[in-house]
Amino acid sequence: MMHRDVDPDDLLGKAYDSRIVSRLFAFIRPYKRRLALLILLMVTVTAGDLILPVLFSWGIGVVDPAIERTRDERLTLLNLLGLAFLVTLVVRFFSDWAKFYAITWLGNRVVFDLRNTMFRHLQRLSMSYIDKRGVGAIMTRIQNDVGVINEFFSEGFAGIIVNLLVLVGIVVIMLLTNWRLALLSFLVLPLMVLIMSFWRKRAIETYRATRRTIGVVNANLAESISGMRVVQSFTREGTNLRHFDRLNKDNQDTNIDAARLSSFLFPIVSLIGAAATSMIVYVGGRMILNETLTLQELVLFIALIDRFFEPIRDLSQQYNVLQAAMAAGERIFEVLDVEPEVKDKPGARPLPPIVGKVDYNDVVFGYGEKTVLHGIDLHVAPGETVAYVGETGAGKSSMINLLMRFYDVKGGAVTIDGFDVRDVTQASLRSQLGIVLQDTFLFGGTVRDNIRFGRPDARDEEIEQAAKDVGAHDFIMRLPGGYDSNVNERGVSLSVGQRQLLSFARALLADPRILILDEATSSIDTQTERIIQEALRRLLRGRTSFVIAHRLSTIKEADKVVVMHQGRIVEMGTHDELLARRGYYYGLYSMQWRSSEQAAD
Repeated sequence: MMHRDVDPDDLLGKAYDSRIVSRLFAFIRPYKRRLALLILLMVTVTAGDLILPVLFSWGIGVVDPAIERTRDERLTLLNLLGLAFLVTLVVRFFSDWAKFYAITWLGNRVVFDLRNTMFRHLQRLSMSYIDKRGVGAIMTRIQNDVGVINEFFSEGFAGIIVNLLVLVGIVVIMLLTNWRLALLSFLVLPLMVLIMSFWRKRAIETYRATRRTIGVVNANLAESISGMRVVQSFTREGTNLRHFDRLNKDNQDTNIDAARLSSFLFPIVSLIGAAATSMIVYVGGRMILNETLTLQELVLFIALIDRFFEPIRDLSQQYNVLQAAMAAGERIFEVLDVEPEVKDKPGARPLPPIVGKVDYNDVVFGYGEKTVLHGIDLHVAPGETVAYVGETGAGKSSMINLLMRFYDVKGGAVTIDGFDVRDVTQASLRSQLGIVLQDTFLFGGTVRDNIRFGRPDARDEEIEQAAKDVGAHDFIMRLPGGYDSNVNERGVSLSVGQRQLLSFARALLADPRILILDEATSSIDTQTERIIQEALRRLLRGRTSFVIAHRLSTIKEADKVVVMHQGRIVEMGTHDELLARRGYYYGLYSMQWRSSEQAAD
C-alpha cells in the first residue's frame, strides 16, 4: 500500500520489488523478440569490452623477449592480433549503436503503452476519485512518474545489465588468469563498498532535496504567472521577487550540495583504483621476478583492474534510478488499481432513444459520510424546463451529477423514461444528454473542433447552424480565421461570454433530449445574455432542461422552479406562484434579484 502521509517525491521504497518489476515488465512482453535481441547486443558489447584487454595482453606476450619466437612468427601473430583487434572494435561499435537504438525504442514504446493505459483508465474513473485526488496529483503520475520509468528503461535497465556482465566477466578472467593475484585485487572491495554505501545514503537525501526544492520553485513560478494580473494589481512584484529569490536560493544550495557529493565520489574511486593498480604492479612485478607470473598476465591484470571499479561506481548510481523506478511504479499502479465507483452493471442494456421524462424517487445521496440530499422527490415531464435555485451547498449540482450518473444514489432511484440510470450503459445515457458547465472548458484546437467535440461526425454546415442558433456565429466570423481560428489554452483569448456561447453550440450540436445548464449564464454580460435568451426560447422547446441559474431572466421563464435548502426541496412552482406564497423563494428573490429586476425596468 502507498504511504499516504508521505510526499510522493520523498517516497523511495525498496531498490527491487518483484511485484512492481513483474507488472512493469508485462509492458515489455509484447516486444519479447526485441528484448531478446537487446540482451544479445548487450552480451556482444560486454564481450567486446572484455576481449579488447585480453588481445592487448596477448600482444604484449607476442613481443615479450622472454618468450622464444622468431621475428617472422612475432610479425604474423601481431598481424593476426591487429586484425582481431580491428574486427572486435567494429563489431563492438555496431553492437553498441544497435543496443542504444534498441533500448531507446523499447523504452519509448513501453512508456507509450504505459501512458495510453493510464489515460484509458483515467477515462473510466469516477468523478469522485478525480475530485478527491485532484488534477495535480494525477498529472504527477502521468508526467513525473512515467518519466522516471522512461529513464529506467532507457538508461538504468541496460546499464545495470551491462555493468553486471562486465563485473562478472572481469572477475572470471582475473580468477582464471591468476587466482592469487585476483584475490589480492579484491582486498580493496570492502573499502569500496563502505564508501559507496556512505555516498548512496547521502545521495538519496541530497537528490531528494533537489527534487523537492525544484518542485517548490516550479509551483511558485506557475502560480505567479497564472496570478500575474493580481500580482500587478496589488504591486506585489518586489515582495514576490524576494520570496522567489529565497526559494531559488534553496534550490541552488541543494544542487551545489549534490555537485559537491558527486565531486567527492569520482576522485575517491580513481584514487582507490590507482592504489589497487600500484599494489598489483608491485606484487605482480615480484611474482614475475619469481617466475610465478608472466608479463602478459600482469598487463592483463592492470588493464582489468582499471575497468574493475567503473561498473561498481555506475551500479551505485543506478541503484538510485532503480529505487526511484520502484517508487514511481508503485504510485502508477496505485492509480491503475483504482476501480471506478460508477460502472456499468453486468448485463446493462443501452438506453433507447428517450422522450425526456425524469423522476427523482426518494433520492438520498452524499459525498463520503456526509449526506447532501435527503429524500428528494421530483417529477419532470418531457419538454419541461426546471430551474434549481438555492444558496451554495443546497444540493443543486448534486441533482445534476446524479442525472448524468457521475455519482450513484445511496438510496432511492433516478429514472429517465422509467429506466433506472444505474441499469443502462453510461455511454448510451450520456450520449442523449447535453451539459454546459459553469467553468467553460475549451480544448486545444480550432473553434470548429471545439463545437464538434460532442459529435465528431458533424458536417461543417451543422456546426455553423448550431453556432447561429445560439448567437455565436457573428463573433466567430469576426475572429481572424473564423471557424478555423485556434483556441488558445482554455480559450483565454475569448471573453467569458464567447466561451460560454461556444459551449452552448457544442451541447446543442449533439442534439440532446435532455439539456443541462450548470450556472451557464452567471458570468455573461447583459447583451450576451439577451442573445442566449432569444436562442433558448426556441431551442429548449421540446427538450427537457435543467438550469442552475443565478440570473432572474432565466428563472422567470422556467416551467418549474425548484427551491432547495440544505439538501431538501422546500418549495416548487413557477416564479409568480412562489412569489405569491412569500416563502423561502420570496426571501431569496428579495435579497438577490429584486434590485436587478428594478434596474432592468
